[in-house]
Amino acid sequence: MKKINWGIIGLGHIANQFAKAFSIVDNAKIKGIASFDKDKLQSFKKRFNIEDKLCFDNYKDLILSPSIDIIYIALPNSLHAKYISECINQKKNILVEKPAIIDLKDLSFLKGELQKEKIFFTEAFMYRYLPYFRKVKEIIEENSLGKIVNINSTFSTKVYKQKNFFGIKIKKPDYSNRLFNKELGGGAILDIGCYPVSLSTFINSLTYKVQFKDIILENVFTEHCDSGVDISSNLKINFGHRFNSQISCSFKENFNQQTIINFEDGSLIIDQSWVPNRNMFVVQKKGNEISKIEFKNNENIYSYQIQNISNQILNEKKNPNFPSITFEEIEMNTKILSHWINSE
Repeated sequence: MKKINWGIIGLGHIANQFAKAFSIVDNAKIKGIASFDKDKLQSFKKRFNIEDKLCFDNYKDLILSPSIDIIYIALPNSLHAKYISECINQKKNILVEKPAIIDLKDLSFLKGELQKEKIFFTEAFMYRYLPYFRKVKEIIEENSLGKIVNINSTFSTKVYKQKNFFGIKIKKPDYSNRLFNKELGGGAILDIGCYPVSLSTFINSLTYKVQFKDIILENVFTEHCDSGVDISSNLKINFGHRFNSQISCSFKENFNQQTIINFEDGSLIIDQSWVPNRNMFVVQKKGNEISKIEFKNNENIYSYQIQNISNQILNEKKNPNFPSITFEEIEMNTKILSHWINSE
């Protein structure tokens, strides 16, 4: 079976989790890697058995390599646009970590560049490839619960360091972490708030198809830390008075990734929306009837994403198909995130 050769630039935590999934994928392999950090490069090379000739201490040489079919960009948010552009120039297929683009000027420029070159480009929202997500899409499209009224979606996780001062436990941001670095595109909104935003815009694309000009952002409340980065925020997205989505994200709260989709005649409750365990449930309520739909995920949930995208490339797809996110969705999400961050 022919396999798609992947190259990875940026060898941090998420790239390691992603790379582990190749062991259970049959249509793809990690062919090359690149990092400025020589220790990470050597560690990654040994762990995933990468040939010396395809281990680079710079990103450009990997992008230029004719052995690589697609580049996975796992760099800090602020570096995405630069290396998306370099991949486009080399006609290299791209999977970029979320959020794909954080600057509206970069959005406009890259949109023009992607229209010139026919390459596969999508954003790494891994949850969209999971079995539960296809089922949720099916329930929405079959209209068995009626029209969507509202969504309530949360993503929170504690990333504070705990320190003891004279026996008193105090939680403070770890300012060495990129998540608290504004120049690197840190902050709760971009790192985890983007998940419920992306789900909300996807549901809009299935249902009312409200345009961005008709979307209203309401009830924004954001808390910042000393570095100027947002650490928790709430937002209501009003989709043209057709339905609304209440979103919250936080670096301070206990892990929570619940989504509730309310319909005219029922609801769906997803307790593990973004990073589920191997066993997960979607609870469907309709009138007095309550049913639990069980899903068993692969040991490494990134495998679904790699397998699906590799199949699309093998089939010479240039425009991403569901469950991959389209540029139109990325554009909508980028605009909402930008306005959210800049709202008082």
